Amino acid sequence: MRVASLYLIAGLIWIALTDQLLALLVSDPELLTQIQSVKGWVFVLGTSVAFFLLMKQEFIRAERAEAEEHNATSRMSDIMEMVGEAIVAIDDSQRIVVFNKGAERVFGYSAQEVIGRPLDILLPESTADAHHTLVAAFARSQDTSRRMGERQHIRARHKDGTIFPAEASISKFGRAADLLFVVMLIDITERMRAQQALLDSEKRYRMLFEDLPVALYRTTAEGTILDANNALAQMLGYPDRATLLAASVPDLFADRRDREREIDLASENQIVRNQEVLLRRLDGSSIWVLDQFRVAVDEKGKADYFEGSMEDITERKRAEQKLRFLSTHDSLTSLYNRSFFEEEAARMARGRELPISVVMVDIDGLKTTNDTQGHEAGDELLRRTADVLRAAFRAEDVIARIGGDEFAVLLPGTDPESARLALDRVRIELRAQNLAHPGSALDISLGSATAERGERLNDALKQADAEMYREKAARRGDGLHAPPAG
Repeated sequence: MRVASLYLIAGLIWIALTDQLLALLVSDPELLTQIQSVKGWVFVLGTSVAFFLLMKQEFIRAERAEAEEHNATSRMSDIMEMVGEAIVAIDDSQRIVVFNKGAERVFGYSAQEVIGRPLDILLPESTADAHHTLVAAFARSQDTSRRMGERQHIRARHKDGTIFPAEASISKFGRAADLLFVVMLIDITERMRAQQALLDSEKRYRMLFEDLPVALYRTTAEGTILDANNALAQMLGYPDRATLLAASVPDLFADRRDREREIDLASENQIVRNQEVLLRRLDGSSIWVLDQFRVAVDEKGKADYFEGSMEDITERKRAEQKLRFLSTHDSLTSLYNRSFFEEEAARMARGRELPISVVMVDIDGLKTTNDTQGHEAGDELLRRTADVLRAAFRAEDVIARIGGDEFAVLLPGTDPESARLALDRVRIELRAQNLAHPGSALDISLGSATAERGERLNDALKQADAEMYREKAARRGDGLHAPPAG
């Protein structure tokens, strides 16, 4: 078309110009006819040569364009074969014209089986019509590419009829009636399975987390409660999880130093075990818990959050405290027992608490009371003696029942004069006891001694015991329930 147009234009220009020029230069009609004849042959010869050259140039250009198109097509084909994803190209009638190796792997067809066939063979029957409509709308739009299934995945059909989920994008090339649509598709079956497995796992975890009878939690290092289950809310006396999540971790600790100690441990260990801490319940009461948690760190190695479990050990702690008390105390009087007294005496003897005074106490006539009034009456005398001693001595003094009717007291940092004053207080408290129990008199004998620096505490114990027995012997038969205060 281009060559014909050039030929027509050149011919018109030649005729117009040469005719005008000859009319001006030649007046002889016969000569003009001869020249016109020669002019025609010259025109034919010249235009033939020009036409040949133009056609040759057009042919060379067409060959080059065809070669470039072939090379581009070859490169595109190579690229499509190298790409792992499925690539399917369709023409404007939605028939398959390209089907790469990735598409063969995803759909199960060979390229020979699908080239020239409608795209419908790759789609579920239920979505084929909708797909035709979407492609037609895309063809009319100004877009050159579009992601398919932006809000949800699309569905495709395998050769064996299996329907599978996929993600796809579509691009178009060419113009109007000569459009080519290229679809890149990824089979996301495994991803969907993994996502579903993750969802199922999270659902099972959430069910276990919320319904397990074990108290579980997750908190930040700063003290924000990220998550907690119903068991923890119930343990701490909160009506529900939501109310507990609004609380602050430090406020749950009866002693905030326990929280600080756990933070310090977390900075040194990723797993912290068997921390016994006292927590404060919503109603203000306290419970002992066994706290165990692990530390999750961020990419910088800094503590990101703590997650762990708590066990209510309040009853166990009470039992332990009771056992400790029973191991060091007399069950009848709740005073220290002989074993604890001897341990404390040995400790004080090694320490720097000299001078140390010792008071020995013995109940007079306890055996007679047991024999005549029964052991309950005798036990009552023992308890009343314990009350007298508790009232007379200091909190730091060690008061113990060391035998059936014998008591002993260690008074650290007390000289002989202070010890005598302590004995006076005992006698005063004894009189008050007897006034309160006029029908059941309590008689006791007392003795004291002091271990000064350089002296043995054991010797002072013997001296106090001897003094107590001297008082007991001196008072026999005097009819007094207690010696007068000195």
